[in-house]
Amino acid sequence: MDLMFRNIGLLTVITTLLVLIKKRYDWIGLQQEGCYENCDVYKAADRFANGASPEEVRVILADSFEFDPKGTEQILARALPRRMEPDGGHQAFIQAVNQVLGEDIYRS
Repeated sequence: MDLMFRNIGLLTVITTLLVLIKKRYDWIGLQQEGCYENCDVYKAADRFANGASPEEVRVILADSFEFDPKGTEQILARALPRRMEPDGGHQAFIQAVNQVLGEDIYRS
């Protein structure tokens, strides 16, 4: 009887370790795969904050799969008035993107 409980305990420990190792590998894979965010949005925000023209930013966002031309115009309309802030309007741009998408996906 003791042998059976020892074997069940050993099997439980091994199974738990294998599950934890698999979860760790899955987590590492998700981290290396990239993020849910579109990197073009951050690129556009950086260019916007560094003084790029709205047309350049519009071109970058036009390549994004998330925005149509109307969404791009809404982002620029919301972010341009706050361009003179100390961060160049980077945070305002990210907030405008989140407002257009309707959820907080991007972080500044």
